Amino acid sequence: MLFFKKILNFDKATVRANDKRGATRYTVGHPFPFKSIVTLIGHDGEGNPIKGDDRGQDWAGRLVNLSATGASMQMHSAAIAIRGEPCVFKLSLDGYLLEVPGKVAHFRCYPQYVLCGVAFDFTNFEIQKAYMQVLEPVSIGATLEPVDPKKIKQDVTGLHREQFKNEGNTVLNVWRLGPGGVIQSFDFRMNQYGVRWGAGMTELETYAVGDSKKKGTVPPFARLTDTQQEEVRWLFCLAVPNLPKCVPGDVRKFLGSLVA
Repeated sequence: MLFFKKILNFDKATVRANDKRGATRYTVGHPFPFKSIVTLIGHDGEGNPIKGDDRGQDWAGRLVNLSATGASMQMHSAAIAIRGEPCVFKLSLDGYLLEVPGKVAHFRCYPQYVLCGVAFDFTNFEIQKAYMQVLEPVSIGATLEPVDPKKIKQDVTGLHREQFKNEGNTVLNVWRLGPGGVIQSFDFRMNQYGVRWGAGMTELETYAVGDSKKKGTVPPFARLTDTQQEEVRWLFCLAVPNLPKCVPGDVRKFLGSLVA
């Protein structure tokens, strides 16, 4: 059920802490790799629920935002739902499938599409943990904000450093050939894990910045296993599409080319 087997091993305390921030909605960027579907109960031509329809109908769509307790998705205008009806929210990627039961929180109709909100009803901790793993890279990417240039230490001679942070432990550093110049390197620390690259490198380098005092984390600056390295790359691939527009377009395009 878990997408990440060797990283993001959230315990119940961490999940509960995220639950308290459930009202925070994170904008999902595009193209986000996960395919999203909502299974809605069937309705007749007059819009009434079809009795005995246990299978429902799958509606694929575009994710608008995610939170710790729900999701909002844009889908085809032919879809029909009523607030409070049961539904199932599904995320899939490369043979992985996560199904989260829930209820229709809102259903708004527009000329070209409908907007469906889902309030999750986690039936067990494992489903909630699996979902929090998917939410993590979305929140990492979507919450970055630029740091005041006056507060950034220019640490490499001949290069200009830009920095973007969130309120947690996520930091994106970009080094250029002068302000607005060609990108020469970057370092994207995503809480406990990071990915970096510099001119001349043939592949991305992954690393960990753990906490020996926190349960479920890797030791500080521990060497990652091959499986962990692959999962950190996936974390990077899932975070980059959600970078906000305050991150310069050429940076988003450059990082996007690395995950395409």
